[in-house]
Amino acid sequence: MSDFIKLLPDNVANQIAAGEVVQRPASVVKELLENSVDAGASKITLVIKDAGRLLIQVVDDGCGMSDTDARMSFERHATSKITSADDLFNLHTMGFRGEALASIAAVSQVELKTRRQEDELGTQLIIEGSKVVSQESCRCDVGTSISVKNIFFNIPVRRNFLKSNTQELKHIFEEFTKVALINHDINFVVFNNDAIAFNLQSENYKQRIVNLINKSYKDKIIPIEAETEAIKISGYICKPEFAKKTKGADQYFFVNNRYIRHQYLKHAIESSYQELIPADMYPMYFIKMDIDPRTIDVNIHPTKTEINFQDAHTLYAIMKSAVRKSFGSFSLKVPSIDFDVDPVFSFPVFDETKPIIQPKVNIDPNYDPFAGMSRMRQNPTDDSWRNLYSDVNDRFNNELGAKVEKNKVVLGNTFLQSKDKYIVGTTDKGLIIIDQEKAHERIMYESILEKLDLEQPAPQIDMFPETLTFSVDEAIILDECKDVFSNLGFVFQKLGQTSFVINAHPSDISTDEIKSYFETVLSNIKQEYDRLKGNRNKLIAKATARKTCIKAGQMLHNEEMSIIANNLFKCSITDNDLSGNPIYAIIDMDAISNIF
Repeated sequence: MSDFIKLLPDNVANQIAAGEVVQRPASVVKELLENSVDAGASKITLVIKDAGRLLIQVVDDGCGMSDTDARMSFERHATSKITSADDLFNLHTMGFRGEALASIAAVSQVELKTRRQEDELGTQLIIEGSKVVSQESCRCDVGTSISVKNIFFNIPVRRNFLKSNTQELKHIFEEFTKVALINHDINFVVFNNDAIAFNLQSENYKQRIVNLINKSYKDKIIPIEAETEAIKISGYICKPEFAKKTKGADQYFFVNNRYIRHQYLKHAIESSYQELIPADMYPMYFIKMDIDPRTIDVNIHPTKTEINFQDAHTLYAIMKSAVRKSFGSFSLKVPSIDFDVDPVFSFPVFDETKPIIQPKVNIDPNYDPFAGMSRMRQNPTDDSWRNLYSDVNDRFNNELGAKVEKNKVVLGNTFLQSKDKYIVGTTDKGLIIIDQEKAHERIMYESILEKLDLEQPAPQIDMFPETLTFSVDEAIILDECKDVFSNLGFVFQKLGQTSFVINAHPSDISTDEIKSYFETVLSNIKQEYDRLKGNRNKLIAKATARKTCIKAGQMLHNEEMSIIANNLFKCSITDNDLSGNPIYAIIDMDAISNIF
């Protein structure tokens, strides 16, 4: 019987290793940027074409390589970062993945140009699918330039599994952000299809956060600092009022200048915001940690984004304390005592020599306790509220017969509102309790979706142009979905890479709400993009319905409640909201009779 076990050829082994290192173009960007940082570069240029499918090029002014090092860098397990096993536990650089360049070269066409300061000529190396095509001397600047072309050209199945350009570009910018954020002393320039996406100068950490993530964060974040024998913590956290609805949005941990994910530390941060923000809101944070590398293990995950700490419990307590101290230092209201000042309690002292003065109670005989309520309900003669329902109501008027019969719920004519949240009415089966927010969200969703499916632009109003700036991934989504937003009634044009001029907007969204609308809608789109497989109409209809629907806590007239209740049962789906939760409940007459 012949032997079964055989050694794999190097090119096959490299392709297998590439599956671990090179999952998509963003993986290549991450590896090349980190190598440039480790090379001591002060300026790094990233060039992207066709979302990385056609070209990924990284040019730096770092230390460069000799001709021998240039060739060795593409060998498996080659590294300049460790010489013994002990070095694995004392790493201060981005990593030591010796097979990274070998894996990249195994699935692409690579051109390397590099030169050291002391060398007159540099080295040019061309590799295709692990095969060295040529290596020769060349004239080039000090530093290194690596061009990765036609990724997965020799593995078409892997290439076919890449997502849309929008999605792949989003992943690329995510990896770039992680590297550029923490290395704020480096000048980064990014070209996307020959257009400048970023031009970041060397700057301090807060300036980098503002210029890279969002310019509006300048007044939304506060410093966080703590230092013990075990760890030094620094960076920024957001003020509670600026927490986001998007889970995980703009949350960054860096340990020894390396981006990491850590659920335990994440919980420490978020638990510090309890009682300060709603349960469905999440804080932003940009936190750096400096710690002895011998007390952590960075090699528990192939991408090195997950690590183990020797004493995670102590770190948890330090992190939570640092957040609360930051709140106290900036006079933010927190349900805890100040960390720096001993509490001083002051009690009034009773003086028995002074006469007791009876407190005065001022009574206004003209006070009307229901005046405020009438104002909240709006003036009864003011019919402006009807505009909110007119489009939706008109749309459903022609569909009443068939769909009401289908859903088999016959509503009465009178409704009551409970807790400014629930609509209570009667049906032929008993009492019905409707969640007003969920019901109106469902109604708005189906109305908006139908309007978008018809691709008929909604009425638009003229306005003074307003310029809004978004994060890069939000700008990509907005640019890609501009025709859908146009059908809703928005008219805007792109101004630079991440700014847009809004020239017109739908009549049912006020000028003051435009910025908030886009922030909420784009945040929801990012959350739902993968689950809805990029269906732009559904994404925008769902996000818009959630933003513009009537909310719990809003008082309603009987006619308003009637419109919502009746239109709910004209929807194609009446039982569940957009998250799959029940919209209403019916208490039948038998259950009511049993009560008595």
